[in-house]
Amino acid sequence: MMKCVKRKLAPPDRKRGDGCARRYRRYAGGFTLVELIVVVGIVALLTAILLPAMSHARETARRTACLSNLRQVHLCFYFYAQSNQDRVPIGYRGGNRQWDSMVSSNTARRLVLYGLLYQAGYMKDPRIFYCPSEIDPQSMYNSSTNPWPPVTSKQIYAGYAGRAETLLPDDLSTIAPGVMPKLINFQDKAILADLFHMPRRLDTRHTDGVNVLFGDGSAHWVPRKNFDDLLAPCVSISATWNSYQWAIWQKLDSQ
Repeated sequence: MMKCVKRKLAPPDRKRGDGCARRYRRYAGGFTLVELIVVVGIVALLTAILLPAMSHARETARRTACLSNLRQVHLCFYFYAQSNQDRVPIGYRGGNRQWDSMVSSNTARRLVLYGLLYQAGYMKDPRIFYCPSEIDPQSMYNSSTNPWPPVTSKQIYAGYAGRAETLLPDDLSTIAPGVMPKLINFQDKAILADLFHMPRRLDTRHTDGVNVLFGDGSAHWVPRKNFDDLLAPCVSISATWNSYQWAIWQKLDSQ
């Protein structure tokens, strides 16, 4: 018969057990200061890497929405033209080529330029007439300084510049309809664009360029560097810069 042999169990290693307990207590109590500094540093590094990328992605999305706005605005002008012998209120007023984005004038006490679209019922969704990247309240939709709907006791602006080729009088009822340009004559010409009256007009939205709408309904991006030499001198709102403003429109035609 086989004998059962009783094996003696080794006594617990108290020294080893005490070390494990100490390590457990250390981690159970939280991170050490060094570990916290490392974690914070990693988070800060990731934030510095990811934030610019996220900001760029958001601006790209807004730029795309801006292009969509311009194409929809073209439809508004197209329908207006269909009811007005192809004539459209695209131009500038008051002898200043920088006054090309107004909806109403408190000096003339009437709707002007874009305001004729509003008056005729072709601004069903006024938000499409404003760039989603804009941060200047004067050129934003329904802001404290640019309220909506337009009233003739206030200066109200749209968010896009209109081709400043034709000087349009404020009161079109006193002149022949033929003073307004025909949309068909702008097929290969830039008719609307992000505001570029002064350098800071670009700085408050896309910064490094403008979206441009053409008479045939197409629209695309034009980098600022393509016309910045003509824009730089325009430091204020003044007819002094008329030749520069017109030169920018001609430059956009060829882009």
